[in-house]
Amino acid sequence: MSTTTPAASPNDLRTYLGWAIASAVLCFLPTGLVSVYFAWKSQQALESGDNEAAAAMARRARRWFIGTVIIGGVLELLLLAVLMVLGAFGG
Repeated sequence: MSTTTPAASPNDLRTYLGWAIASAVLCFLPTGLVSVYFAWKSQQALESGDNEAAAAMARRARRWFIGTVIIGGVLELLLLAVLMVLGAFGG
């Protein structure tokens, strides 16, 4: 039994470049840039016709962009909690 999945057709592949850029700008830049890099490499592989590499890089980009959103959300909640403790919103 093989555990590898067949390479998707070029029309089915997503590079997640837009999501990676958005997560880098809006959430957490350091990990967002890693996501942008893998999405860009996926786009390059897709343009050169290497669907397997494009799919692998797209999976990496997706993982990094999801991680970026999670890290950004946690940091925002932490910042909000610190500001509340310090009384920034009190009257």
